[in-house]
Amino acid sequence: MQEKIINQIQALNHYSFVKVVRQTLIMIFPVVLVGTIAKMLLKTVFELAGFIYNIANLYKVIPQSVLRVIQFILANVSQLTLGIIGLYTIFLVASCTAKLYRRDANMAGITGIVTLLVLAYRYGKVPASGPVNFYARLLNGNSLLLVLIIGYGIGQLYRWLTPPVATEDSYPAVQARVFAMLKPLAIASLLALVGGLVLNSYPIYNAWSTTYSGLVTVAQEHHQLWLTILASVAVTAMDWLGLGVPSSYTTMTSGIAFTANLNYALAHGSAWNVPYKYLGSSLYNSFANFGGDGLVLALIVAILLTPSGSFMHRVARWTAIPTLFNFNYATMIGLPIILNPVLVIPFIFLPIVNIILASLAIAVHLIPATPYPVLLGTPGPLISFLGSNGNWVSLAFAIALLLVDVLAYLPFVRLAMMVERRLQEEGARHE
Repeated sequence: MQEKIINQIQALNHYSFVKVVRQTLIMIFPVVLVGTIAKMLLKTVFELAGFIYNIANLYKVIPQSVLRVIQFILANVSQLTLGIIGLYTIFLVASCTAKLYRRDANMAGITGIVTLLVLAYRYGKVPASGPVNFYARLLNGNSLLLVLIIGYGIGQLYRWLTPPVATEDSYPAVQARVFAMLKPLAIASLLALVGGLVLNSYPIYNAWSTTYSGLVTVAQEHHQLWLTILASVAVTAMDWLGLGVPSSYTTMTSGIAFTANLNYALAHGSAWNVPYKYLGSSLYNSFANFGGDGLVLALIVAILLTPSGSFMHRVARWTAIPTLFNFNYATMIGLPIILNPVLVIPFIFLPIVNIILASLAIAVHLIPATPYPVLLGTPGPLISFLGSNGNWVSLAFAIALLLVDVLAYLPFVRLAMMVERRLQEEGARHE
């Protein structure tokens, strides 16, 4: 059975789209890692509500003027990496696709950038601060799957509309490549312009831009367990598809139910018997958010428990610290988790198992609910402990859940490593 699954996944990687996506995600990993680390430092270490900033009493050490400079630098690094990751992605996926068919990779990449900018431009919605305004969702990785598909399509345009690239780089050859670029560039730009105008339609854009945030709201604000579970499955599925938020560092600290729980806990000095015990934000953030969506911290630990030397092991070591503080986008891209069929089952369904187990523990009064807000970047296993105002049983329960999640991830990690090894052997034979 295992061999059959490996063979099927290996066969899947023979498709050009899958092959190009794997190459692209690997190549943008360093950029995403820099942005993720910058975002982690900004929100955890140098934010007034950050976990390390408060635990280490950095407000006593760092003057506010210096703090603002550091925040400015880190925010800009994050914006120039994660904020425009779509541009890096479409350049690489278009280039890799064109290169696969021995077409002009550089020109295809440039066409990809132009196409994405034309598509993302907000026509007729010019801000007062400047003449340029784009839909951030297309540029910042929230629509990574769409960007990958568009870039692949541009590479296919070069495959069908341009001749193979000559090996020489003489001046006449470059001139010929430039003029060969005009036809696919014109077609891609025209299609992007039409798509951009359609996207500017308020109903379409509103539905597209609010789907993910709406699902997050349903998963966190409702106190009906079945609705929390369904919305959580949808959110993690969108994350796996590359349609989620690149860096999620906020937790639910508002809403009628959350406020009612917090007021009750403050009035009675206890987290027990709050009116909404099964509030989605409390259950998900406290017990199903170890290392961000999909319990990525458990995946990191499972990888580190296996023999070292694989690419996955190297990625896990580089991304372990950001993931510990729930900044998991570098891990999502580097392993990758996004569009990885081997990891889809545990990534989507393990958080649901944790939510159900936590709900049962609350129902039998083994642990209290978690009505108290926590600091930004609080490590996942500590959220239930701090959110319950220091209940040690909650901490032990969260650690036990993490161990169960690690054990559940292990067979999938071993399978992923066998697939990786098989693909490496296949690549070595073709060289």
